[in-house]
Amino acid sequence: MLTIKQSNNLAINNEAIYLIYMDLLLLIGLTLLLGQVGARLLRLIKIPQVVGYILMGVLLGKSVLDWIQPETLTAVTSIALGLIGYTIGTQLQLSQLKKMGKSILIISFLEAFSAFLLVAVAIWLLTGKVYVGLIFGALACATAPAATVDVLEEYRCRGPFTTMVYAVVGIDDGIALIIYGIASSFAKMLYQPEVDVGLLVSLLEPVRELGGSIVLGIILGYIFSRLLQYFKLPGERLSVTLAIVFAGCGLAQQFHLSLIMTNMVIGLMVGNLVPRDTRRLNEIITGFTPPVYILFFALVGSRLDVKLLPIMGLLGIVYIVARAIGKFGGSYLGARISNAPDTVRKYLGLALFSQAGVAIGLAIAASSDFAAHGPEGAAFGNLIINTITATTFVVQLIGPSFTKMAVFKAGEAQDVYK
Repeated sequence: MLTIKQSNNLAINNEAIYLIYMDLLLLIGLTLLLGQVGARLLRLIKIPQVVGYILMGVLLGKSVLDWIQPETLTAVTSIALGLIGYTIGTQLQLSQLKKMGKSILIISFLEAFSAFLLVAVAIWLLTGKVYVGLIFGALACATAPAATVDVLEEYRCRGPFTTMVYAVVGIDDGIALIIYGIASSFAKMLYQPEVDVGLLVSLLEPVRELGGSIVLGIILGYIFSRLLQYFKLPGERLSVTLAIVFAGCGLAQQFHLSLIMTNMVIGLMVGNLVPRDTRRLNEIITGFTPPVYILFFALVGSRLDVKLLPIMGLLGIVYIVARAIGKFGGSYLGARISNAPDTVRKYLGLALFSQAGVAIGLAIAASSDFAAHGPEGAAFGNLIINTITATTFVVQLIGPSFTKMAVFKAGEAQDVYK
């Protein structure tokens, strides 16, 4: 039996929980509304809607009003990245991949490695420390698929160039994880030569992560394709799609796998096993994703602190410029070597500027690793976090506009706002 005091405490706790949820619901509603307003305003000056979402996040986040606490909406990030990965996968038809397979692999490797190499050398020359160059070079490899995919969807892009963009941003993060695993191991050895950092373990971990993601995606994708024959109504299919994507997100996090890669393989499996059903599914999903994307990009904006921009300094500027040259030059070289179409050679690099989740996640990991090695290591860890956060803010604002420019120049976008 509950005592009177326990009953009163329970009532107070329930009231507190109710108020928290009411505040959260109010914040979600306000974020969705302001995000849509921001997107509409930027469309008037021909800037992709995703920039409006991010700017509204900056307004509501730590930089201005400090209303959004990103940790309260972490599930939104996982859901959005899962849906983005799934969307990428459904756009990759095996018939097209067979034609472009060599080009995709060569371009993806060269654009990631070129960004790594140029940033690593530039930062090394700037700081005089090889290990600093290696860490920042490794962080420069990753491209943010979320902002790129949102632009492709907004302007209803279709064609071989668009397929190449989907494929490259889809596997880019996997390559980035492997490069980071190797580079960070060498950086730690250079920083403290007496410490055994386990190079083989550092290399095998990203391979395990990617391999496990592919296997999990294949299993869930096959199950999904079989389930679709039992569910025909749009509402049923939406529920089943979300169930599989959410399950992919949950299992990927449970086993420390790549959330984006898992769902990309799910989409790839379904898109090729039941292509007709997939086209209808995409139409259904399109009506569900906009609110999720608004919340996701608002969260991205809320994490960015404009006060860090002055701290970025010369190091951040060198990082941004070297990374941009590496991405553009590497994709151009890869397209040339693999005899890719002219549109890919000329414009693919423009679609690869965005940087967000994976780079920040790796920056946090690198910061934690070095923070354990005394005051100097902690200072380096703070430098990593501050620089990557500040450069992400800059790149996320300009990246979508470059992507828009690329798809319009390639002739595969529709001017939906005429």
